[in-house]
Amino acid sequence: MSARDRDRDGGRNRNGDRNGDRNGDRNGDRNGRRSGARQGGFTLVELVIVMVLVGVVGSLGATFIARATEMYRASAARAQLADEADLTVRRLSRDLAGALANSVRVVAADGGTYVEFVPVLSAGRYRAFASFGAEPTGNDPLEFHANPPDTSFQLIGPPADVPAGSSLVIYNLGIGAGDVYAGTNRRVPTSVGTGLGTVSFNPGGANFPLDSPERRFYVVATPVSYFCAPDGRLLRYSGYPWSAAQPTVGSGGLAAATVSRLAASTSACSFELDPGLANIGSVLIRLALGRDGEVVTLSQQVNLDATP
Repeated sequence: MSARDRDRDGGRNRNGDRNGDRNGDRNGDRNGRRSGARQGGFTLVELVIVMVLVGVVGSLGATFIARATEMYRASAARAQLADEADLTVRRLSRDLAGALANSVRVVAADGGTYVEFVPVLSAGRYRAFASFGAEPTGNDPLEFHANPPDTSFQLIGPPADVPAGSSLVIYNLGIGAGDVYAGTNRRVPTSVGTGLGTVSFNPGGANFPLDSPERRFYVVATPVSYFCAPDGRLLRYSGYPWSAAQPTVGSGGLAAATVSRLAASTSACSFELDPGLANIGSVLIRLALGRDGEVVTLSQQVNLDATP
């Protein structure tokens, strides 16, 4: 081989070395960059797995939160119903406990139950005998056999308040001559006011029929009725006329009454009257209130003084 040919071959080898070095450097740089890119990011599979896990955790969290929210809502609804039921039963109990002895009566009518009673406004003791010696001014006792009928009496003990529109009642037995609803032992006062020591009244052509052993008289208002309606309302009726028969909406006896609503969510309601013993009776109140699937039931027994 000539010297010229050897020079040509050497040149080619040197060019090949240079090209190889350049290609190797470029390929190395590319591979290094690709390797670095893989090490600094996520693959599509990894992203999908993360998204699935986040979705599962979010669904579980939402379920727990929704369940806790529903439990709180139900608890709040029950508490509200319990407060409403307790307030209603307390109002009924207070009214019945302050009723005139032997005036509470119950009837089932119009698809529900009515309870009626006569509220007592005040009370006192009337003078039964005149006293001219030790008490010269004590000369106006209540006469039961006077002719013409007696129209006034003095009080023994504290004075009494007699509001306008009230009635005087003595010895109410709930029957016969002592029936406040029939009016046999009820009179209309003609003297009204506060702190009265002498009470005047219209005898209505007759004396009071029965003398109270304890010399008690009562100042009462017009009757009040509660009605557990079949549509879930508990209604209070007041300001209607006296009636010997217990009035109802269906009979028209409550047409002139003032109506107020005690509860609007009543799902069950009943009144049960127990005459009990000679001097005490009771009314059992059962009340159930329901709303949004929640129901609260209360029962309350109210003792009634049956001593006239």
